Amino acid sequence: MAMDFERFKKINDERLNYREMDGATVVSSYRNTGCGDGYRLYLKIDEDQKQITDASYTTTGCGFGLVSLAMATEWVKGKSLAEAGGVTAEKLEEMFEFPERRKNYPESAVEALQKALADYKNGTGIKPEEQISKAAALAKLKEQGHLRGEMLKQVILEGEDLSGVDFEGADLSHAYLISCNFTGANLKGARLRGAFMNNSDLTGADFRDADLRWAKLTGTDVTDAKFDGAFYDIGTRLDPRHTHLFGVMQKGGKDIYLESDAASLGLKAAAPGADAKQEQQNRTEVGA
Repeated sequence: MAMDFERFKKINDERLNYREMDGATVVSSYRNTGCGDGYRLYLKIDEDQKQITDASYTTTGCGFGLVSLAMATEWVKGKSLAEAGGVTAEKLEEMFEFPERRKNYPESAVEALQKALADYKNGTGIKPEEQISKAAALAKLKEQGHLRGEMLKQVILEGEDLSGVDFEGADLSHAYLISCNFTGANLKGARLRGAFMNNSDLTGADFRDADLRWAKLTGTDVTDAKFDGAFYDIGTRLDPRHTHLFGVMQKGGKDIYLESDAASLGLKAAAPGADAKQEQQNRTEVGA
Protein backbone atom coordinates (compact mmCIF):
# COMPACT_ATOMS: atom_id res chain seq x y z
CA MET A 1 0.00 0.00 0.00
CA ALA A 2 1.47 3.35 -1.09
CA MET A 3 1.69 6.25 1.32
CA ASP A 4 -1.01 8.90 0.92
CA PHE A 5 1.17 11.94 0.19
CA GLU A 6 -1.78 14.33 -0.03
CA ARG A 7 -2.96 13.34 3.46
CA PHE A 8 0.63 13.44 4.75
CA LYS A 9 0.94 17.04 3.52
CA LYS A 10 -2.45 18.02 4.94
CA ILE A 11 -1.62 16.67 8.42
CA ASN A 12 1.69 18.55 8.37
CA ASP A 13 0.16 21.77 7.04
CA GLU A 14 -2.65 21.73 9.59
CA ARG A 15 -0.45 20.34 12.38
CA LEU A 16 -3.16 18.05 13.66
CA ASN A 17 -3.16 18.01 17.50
CA TYR A 18 0.11 20.00 17.60
CA ARG A 19 -0.24 22.35 20.55
CA GLU A 20 0.71 23.00 24.14
CA MET A 21 -2.17 22.04 26.41
CA ASP A 22 -3.26 24.15 29.36
CA GLY A 23 -4.40 22.09 32.31
CA ALA A 24 -2.94 18.82 31.09
CA THR A 25 -3.04 16.02 33.66
CA VAL A 26 0.39 14.83 32.58
CA VAL A 27 3.10 16.31 30.36
CA SER A 28 5.75 13.85 29.24
CA SER A 29 9.03 14.22 27.34
CA TYR A 30 10.57 11.63 25.06
CA ARG A 31 13.65 11.69 22.86
CA ASN A 32 13.75 9.61 19.68
CA THR A 33 17.04 7.73 19.94
CA GLY A 34 17.10 7.12 16.20
CA CYS A 35 17.28 10.77 15.14
CA GLY A 36 17.56 12.70 18.40
CA ASP A 37 14.26 14.54 17.90
CA GLY A 38 12.30 15.62 20.96
CA TYR A 39 8.65 14.71 21.55
CA ARG A 40 6.35 16.12 24.21
CA LEU A 41 2.96 14.58 24.91
CA TYR A 42 0.10 16.20 26.80
CA LEU A 43 -2.77 14.09 28.15
CA LYS A 44 -5.92 15.30 29.89
CA ILE A 45 -7.42 12.50 31.95
CA ASP A 46 -10.79 12.19 33.65
CA GLU A 47 -9.45 10.63 36.81
CA ASP A 48 -12.87 9.46 37.99
CA GLN A 49 -13.66 7.66 34.75
CA LYS A 50 -9.99 6.76 34.07
CA GLN A 51 -10.46 8.02 30.55
CA ILE A 52 -8.28 10.18 28.29
CA THR A 53 -10.40 13.13 27.19
CA ASP A 54 -7.79 15.06 25.19
CA ALA A 55 -4.29 14.58 23.82
CA SER A 56 -1.80 16.80 22.03
CA TYR A 57 1.93 16.96 21.32
CA THR A 58 4.84 19.13 20.23
CA THR A 59 7.92 17.89 18.43
CA THR A 60 11.19 19.14 16.99
CA GLY A 61 11.04 16.37 14.41
CA CYS A 62 10.31 15.97 10.74
CA GLY A 63 7.01 15.39 8.94
CA PHE A 64 7.01 11.65 9.66
CA GLY A 65 7.44 12.28 13.37
CA LEU A 66 4.62 14.82 13.29
CA VAL A 67 2.24 12.45 11.49
CA SER A 68 3.05 9.55 13.83
CA LEU A 69 2.32 11.70 16.88
CA ALA A 70 -0.84 13.08 15.26
CA MET A 71 -2.07 9.51 14.80
CA ALA A 72 -1.07 8.51 18.35
CA THR A 73 -2.93 11.45 19.90
CA GLU A 74 -5.97 10.89 17.69
CA TRP A 75 -6.05 7.20 18.53
CA VAL A 76 -5.81 7.69 22.30
CA LYS A 77 -8.59 10.28 22.64
CA GLY A 78 -11.62 8.80 24.36
CA LYS A 79 -9.77 5.62 25.33
CA SER A 80 -9.73 4.31 28.87
CA LEU A 81 -6.32 4.08 30.49
CA ALA A 82 -6.51 0.30 30.16
CA GLU A 83 -7.28 0.55 26.45
CA ALA A 84 -4.55 3.16 25.91
CA GLY A 85 -2.00 0.80 27.42
CA GLY A 86 -2.63 -1.57 24.51
CA VAL A 87 -1.47 0.88 21.85
CA THR A 88 0.73 -0.63 19.12
CA ALA A 89 2.42 0.63 15.98
CA GLU A 90 0.10 -1.60 13.97
CA LYS A 91 -2.95 0.20 15.40
CA LEU A 92 -1.49 3.56 14.39
CA GLU A 93 -0.79 2.24 10.91
CA GLU A 94 -4.43 1.34 10.53
CA MET A 95 -4.95 5.12 10.58
CA PHE A 96 -2.00 6.04 8.34
CA GLU A 97 0.26 3.70 6.35
CA PHE A 98 3.95 4.59 6.70
CA PRO A 99 6.57 3.65 4.07
CA GLU A 100 8.70 0.63 4.94
CA ARG A 101 11.75 2.77 5.71
CA ARG A 102 9.72 4.96 8.07
CA LYS A 103 8.11 2.25 10.21
CA ASN A 104 10.31 3.37 13.11
CA TYR A 105 8.26 6.56 13.48
CA PRO A 106 4.98 4.99 14.62
CA GLU A 107 7.06 2.70 16.84
CA SER A 108 8.64 5.76 18.49
CA ALA A 109 5.24 7.44 18.85
CA VAL A 110 3.98 4.33 20.65
CA GLU A 111 6.98 4.41 22.99
CA ALA A 112 6.35 8.11 23.69
CA LEU A 113 2.68 7.43 24.46
CA GLN A 114 3.54 4.49 26.71
CA LYS A 115 6.01 6.69 28.56
CA ALA A 116 3.34 9.37 29.03
CA LEU A 117 1.01 6.78 30.54
CA ALA A 118 3.81 5.54 32.81
CA ASP A 119 4.60 9.13 33.82
CA TYR A 120 0.94 9.60 34.79
CA LYS A 121 0.89 6.39 36.81
CA ASN A 122 4.21 7.07 38.54
CA GLY A 123 3.98 10.84 38.87
CA THR A 124 7.18 11.26 36.88
CA GLY A 125 6.09 13.69 34.14
CA ILE A 126 7.25 17.28 33.81
CA LYS A 127 6.54 18.98 37.12
CA PRO A 128 3.86 21.71 37.08
CA GLU A 129 6.37 24.34 38.22
CA GLU A 130 8.55 23.48 35.20
CA GLN A 131 5.69 23.68 32.69
CA ILE A 132 6.31 27.21 31.45
CA SER A 133 4.39 28.06 28.29
CA LYS A 134 5.52 30.25 25.42
CA ALA A 135 2.94 32.87 26.41
CA ALA A 136 4.18 32.97 30.02
CA ALA A 137 7.83 33.26 28.97
CA LEU A 138 7.13 36.08 26.51
CA ALA A 139 4.96 37.87 29.07
CA LYS A 140 7.80 37.72 31.58
CA LEU A 141 10.20 39.06 28.96
CA LYS A 142 7.88 41.96 28.21
CA GLU A 143 7.44 42.75 31.90
CA GLN A 144 11.11 42.49 32.93
CA GLY A 145 12.90 43.31 29.70
CA HIS A 146 15.16 40.28 30.22
CA LEU A 147 15.11 36.58 31.12
CA ARG A 148 18.29 36.43 33.18
CA GLY A 149 18.44 33.48 35.53
CA GLU A 150 14.91 32.35 34.70
CA MET A 151 13.73 28.74 34.92
CA LEU A 152 12.72 28.03 31.31
CA LYS A 153 13.26 24.29 31.13
CA GLN A 154 11.59 22.68 28.11
CA VAL A 155 9.93 25.94 27.04
CA ILE A 156 8.77 26.09 23.40
CA LEU A 157 9.86 29.33 21.70
CA GLU A 158 10.06 28.04 18.15
CA GLY A 159 10.41 30.78 15.51
CA GLU A 160 10.52 33.69 17.98
CA ASP A 161 12.50 36.91 17.55
CA LEU A 162 14.75 36.91 20.62
CA SER A 163 17.42 39.21 19.25
CA GLY A 164 19.36 41.04 21.94
CA VAL A 165 17.56 39.26 24.79
CA ASP A 166 19.56 38.73 27.97
CA PHE A 167 19.33 35.03 28.97
CA GLU A 168 22.47 35.01 31.12
CA GLY A 169 22.35 32.13 33.60
CA ALA A 170 18.87 31.02 32.49
CA ASP A 171 17.92 27.34 32.51
CA LEU A 172 16.83 26.45 28.96
CA SER A 173 17.47 22.72 29.29
CA HIS A 174 15.67 20.69 26.60
CA ALA A 175 13.99 23.85 25.30
CA TYR A 176 12.58 23.98 21.75
CA LEU A 177 14.37 26.99 20.22
CA ILE A 178 14.24 26.03 16.55
CA SER A 179 14.37 28.77 13.87
CA CYS A 180 14.69 31.56 16.43
CA ASN A 181 16.48 34.87 15.96
CA PHE A 182 19.14 35.10 18.69
CA THR A 183 21.15 37.85 16.98
CA GLY A 184 23.22 39.60 19.65
CA ALA A 185 21.54 37.68 22.49
CA ASN A 186 23.37 37.12 25.76
CA LEU A 187 23.36 33.40 26.64
CA LYS A 188 26.50 33.51 28.74
CA GLY A 189 26.44 30.76 31.36
CA ALA A 190 22.97 29.64 30.23
CA ARG A 191 22.03 26.00 30.68
CA LEU A 192 21.17 24.75 27.19
CA ARG A 193 21.70 21.09 27.82
CA GLY A 194 19.66 19.04 25.37
CA ALA A 195 18.19 22.19 23.78
CA PHE A 196 17.12 22.25 20.12
CA MET A 197 18.44 25.38 18.37
CA ASN A 198 18.44 24.04 14.81
CA ASN A 199 18.19 26.61 12.00
CA SER A 200 18.43 29.57 14.38
CA ASP A 201 20.33 32.79 13.71
CA LEU A 202 23.04 33.00 16.36
CA THR A 203 24.92 35.91 14.79
CA GLY A 204 26.92 37.76 17.45
CA ALA A 205 25.35 35.78 20.30
CA ASP A 206 27.37 35.17 23.47
CA PHE A 207 27.53 31.50 24.54
CA ARG A 208 30.63 31.80 26.72
CA ASP A 209 30.58 29.29 29.60
CA ALA A 210 27.15 28.03 28.47
CA ASP A 211 26.21 24.37 28.85
CA LEU A 212 25.72 23.01 25.31
CA ARG A 213 25.93 19.34 26.16
CA TRP A 214 23.64 17.26 23.95
CA ALA A 215 22.39 20.46 22.26
CA LYS A 216 21.55 20.54 18.55
CA LEU A 217 22.89 23.54 16.63
CA THR A 218 22.70 22.31 13.05
CA GLY A 219 21.73 24.74 10.30
CA THR A 220 22.62 27.75 12.47
CA ASP A 221 24.42 30.97 11.52
CA VAL A 222 27.20 31.40 14.09
CA THR A 223 28.90 34.42 12.53
CA ASP A 224 30.78 36.34 15.25
CA ALA A 225 29.17 34.25 18.00
CA LYS A 226 31.31 33.61 21.10
CA PHE A 227 31.65 30.02 22.34
CA ASP A 228 34.75 30.32 24.53
CA GLY A 229 34.57 28.03 27.56
CA ALA A 230 31.18 26.57 26.64
CA PHE A 231 30.71 22.89 27.51
CA TYR A 232 30.05 20.22 24.88
CA ASP A 233 29.85 16.43 24.92
CA ILE A 234 29.33 13.50 22.59
CA GLY A 235 25.76 14.58 21.86
CA THR A 236 26.50 18.18 20.82
CA ARG A 237 25.66 18.68 17.14
CA LEU A 238 27.31 21.25 14.88
CA ASP A 239 27.48 21.56 11.11
CA PRO A 240 30.76 20.31 9.54
CA ARG A 241 31.77 23.89 8.71
CA HIS A 242 31.48 24.87 12.37
CA THR A 243 33.49 22.08 14.00
CA HIS A 244 36.34 24.51 14.66
CA LEU A 245 34.21 25.80 17.55
CA PHE A 246 35.01 22.61 19.48
CA GLY A 247 38.52 24.05 19.74
CA VAL A 248 37.40 26.94 21.95
CA MET A 249 34.85 24.94 23.93
CA GLN A 250 35.61 22.47 26.69
CA LYS A 251 34.57 18.85 26.67
CA GLY A 252 32.16 17.83 29.40
CA GLY A 253 33.37 14.26 29.76
CA LYS A 254 31.98 10.77 29.21
CA ASP A 255 29.83 10.70 32.33
CA ILE A 256 27.98 13.95 31.66
CA TYR A 257 24.80 12.51 30.17
CA LEU A 258 23.69 10.62 33.24
CA GLU A 259 21.23 7.75 33.49
CA SER A 260 18.75 9.96 35.31
CA ASP A 261 18.67 12.36 32.36
CA ALA A 262 18.16 9.47 29.96
CA ALA A 263 15.31 8.08 32.05
CA SER A 264 13.51 11.42 32.18
CA LEU A 265 13.38 11.50 28.38
CA GLY A 266 12.47 7.88 27.82
CA LEU A 267 15.94 6.84 26.66
CA LYS A 268 17.62 3.57 27.37
CA ALA A 269 20.81 3.81 29.44
CA ALA A 270 23.92 3.46 27.30
CA ALA A 271 25.68 0.13 27.23
CA PRO A 272 29.26 -0.05 28.55
CA GLY A 273 31.62 1.39 25.94
CA ALA A 274 28.76 2.97 23.99
CA ASP A 275 29.98 6.49 24.71
CA ALA A 276 33.22 5.99 22.82
CA LYS A 277 31.39 4.40 19.90
CA GLN A 278 28.85 7.23 19.82
CA GLU A 279 31.53 9.89 19.95
CA GLN A 280 33.28 8.35 16.98
CA GLN A 281 29.98 8.28 15.09
CA ASN A 282 29.26 11.92 15.93
CA ARG A 283 32.72 12.99 14.83
CA THR A 284 32.21 11.12 11.57
CA GLU A 285 28.84 12.82 11.04
CA VAL A 286 30.22 16.32 11.55
CA GLY A 287 33.45 15.64 9.73
CA ALA A 288 35.68 16.40 12.71
